[in-house]
Amino acid sequence: MSEKFDSPMKVLKEQARILGLTVDGRWSVDTLAEKVAEAQEAKKEADAEVIRAASDTWVYMLRDGFAVEDERLRAGGTFKVPSALADHWYECGIARPGKPQ
Repeated sequence: MSEKFDSPMKVLKEQARILGLTVDGRWSVDTLAEKVAEAQEAKKEADAEVIRAASDTWVYMLRDGFAVEDERLRAGGTFKVPSALADHWYECGIARPGKPQ
C-alpha cells in the first residue's frame, strides 16, 4: 500500500504563503523552516496583542481557560477578556461576570 506525502519543501512553502512570506528560491529546507517558525511566532504575538487590546470585560474563572493560545487563566482568578469571549464562556459555564481585583 503506497501513501502519498507532500515533500517538506512543498509544505513549508504553503505555510510561508499563508503567513505572507516571500520565499527565496535559494533557501534550503532548514532555512525555510526557520523563517516559517519566526513568522508563526510573530503572528502568534500579534494575535495575542489584538486579544489583549480588545479585552474589556472582567470575568471570574470557574474553570481554567485560554484567552490566548498559551496563557492559561486559572480557575478562581478574575481576568479581563474580550466581551465576545466572555459571553461564550458564560454560556459554557467556564466563567461568570467578575469584578476587577
